[in-house]
Amino acid sequence: MKPKSGRRSVENQVRTCPHLDGPNMTARKSKSNKGCEKPDAAVARLAPVVLIVHPVRAKREALARLLGGQGYECRAIANAESAEEAILGGLGSVLLMAESVSAQIASARSVETVILLCEKADTNAARRALELRCDDFVDERGDLSEFSKILERAAAARGMATVRERRLRGLCRKLNSSRRELTNELTRLCAEMTESYAQLAGSIDTVAIAGEFTGLIRQEIELESLMRTSLEFMLAKLGSTNAALFLPSSSGDWTLGAYVNYDRSRDSAEMMLDHLADTVPARMDEIGSAALLEGEAQVRRALPGAADWLGDCTVLAAPAAHEGETLACVLLFRDKAIPFPEHARETLESLSKILASQFGRVIKVHHRHLPKEEWSSPGDPFPAHSEELEDQDDQDLLA
Repeated sequence: MKPKSGRRSVENQVRTCPHLDGPNMTARKSKSNKGCEKPDAAVARLAPVVLIVHPVRAKREALARLLGGQGYECRAIANAESAEEAILGGLGSVLLMAESVSAQIASARSVETVILLCEKADTNAARRALELRCDDFVDERGDLSEFSKILERAAAARGMATVRERRLRGLCRKLNSSRRELTNELTRLCAEMTESYAQLAGSIDTVAIAGEFTGLIRQEIELESLMRTSLEFMLAKLGSTNAALFLPSSSGDWTLGAYVNYDRSRDSAEMMLDHLADTVPARMDEIGSAALLEGEAQVRRALPGAADWLGDCTVLAAPAAHEGETLACVLLFRDKAIPFPEHARETLESLSKILASQFGRVIKVHHRHLPKEEWSSPGDPFPAHSEELEDQDDQDLLA
């Protein structure tokens, strides 16, 4: 390595300073005498400080004289302990260490350039240099005049390695940033996939339940049997609950067609449901879709006339509309502590549409001999065998 010119730091002689050539230094001296350096710190050639660690005094001194004559500042060190202290103290940018003490210098790699002095330059020496992560190795018994070229070659190789290391570190930082972005993206995609899978699973369950319900009520053409079968199926899929099926009449009022009393007193159940028939069906007809209401506050907002009767319950209700006309209204409710299953609202929405379609079919069958404008509503008596049916009592399916 060719010696560079510059100013040597007085406090720490082993640290490099900004490059200064002769003319620049002369110009600087001519500008001002303030803060001038002492004569003993005048400009000198800046060269790397070489630490020579060898247990044999003659060899380390010979190397020190040789390299010192070529402009290098050398420190001859006899043992590994002193070498460790010098390295940890920041001395030296080049380390020449004998193979006999190399294993004892643990901090050798903190020096910029490390060269291993071997007793014999062979494959074993090369392997040893690789193990110690040295920049080069040299036969200490060889021509000492070649040491300057070896130092320059090692320093050049080290410089290339430093550039490559900086480039690799930059690439690693970019890759790490890309990895974090990819991880965040994968986390988001996994969350979306989980949500989509849950929605798909719920949709598949709803479709399966709807198919089962359609096949079950398809053959029901009697109103009472249809209501009984429908409520029994809903309780089987949604769990034990109070249930009511309201039917419209030609007068515009709603009547209680069938119900299931789960946890209310028998004496008050019918009276409560009769009052609910005056408010819930008409309100659900306005809403136009299934609604899941959890707690008294939600019930009071959506069904203001029913909150006093239902109390702090979880309510699931849906209108059953067919061809633009609401033919029934389903109401399910139970204690708030026992919520309905997931996707219960979607399930009831699907079942109510199927139920409305079957109600329309039943009406068509019972009034097939009459013009459509003379058809009655589900809450009116249906003709059967050319005779008018008597008004049916409200049906408690658990009675």
